[in-house]
Amino acid sequence: MLDARYRKNTDLRTITKILHYSDQSEPKLKELFQQADVLFTTGDLSSFDFIGTETELSIKPGFGVYGNHCTPGYLERLGILNVHLQVFEWHGLTIGGYQGCPRYKTGGGLQFTEEEAQRDLDNFPRVDILLLHAGPFGLLDTPGDEVHIGSKAVKNYVDRVQPKYVFCGHDSPSAELQYGNTTLFRTHQARIIEI
Repeated sequence: MLDARYRKNTDLRTITKILHYSDQSEPKLKELFQQADVLFTTGDLSSFDFIGTETELSIKPGFGVYGNHCTPGYLERLGILNVHLQVFEWHGLTIGGYQGCPRYKTGGGLQFTEEEAQRDLDNFPRVDILLLHAGPFGLLDTPGDEVHIGSKAVKNYVDRVQPKYVFCGHDSPSAELQYGNTTLFRTHQARIIEI
């Protein structure tokens, strides 16, 4: 059962400030967290990247996925809901996610083949908010960067279900993109995003 941080029946119009945190430690995290209504974290961080935010993590909801350089377990230890291949309802919206990145080397890290991702996402239900480490292929990718490329299977999912929002990391710099009915946000480090 979700605790009160996730069950509040609040009108989404009053929940507008999202702290999106990904890939690189943020020295002003506590200050940013105090401005936010909710935390979305999209990987390549560790418990050490959240030091000093224990109070905020205990009173504000957090949702996240692991990146390819993460050691699994820290989200759960911090009380952040791991949304990898799971769907949670929060304030009338559904939130789900997919962890890791497309395989670019053998061994190590949370990496997947496109076939694995397609199989995982073929029957994954529609969500309003999708949290990813690596984004959809061709959307916010860095041209020619084989390591920080997005996933074709994830793009197929986005094309099929058209979530309202996609949050990802894995690459820099921070950027936004409107893609059909979907607004994508890529964050490197941490920032407040208003929706």
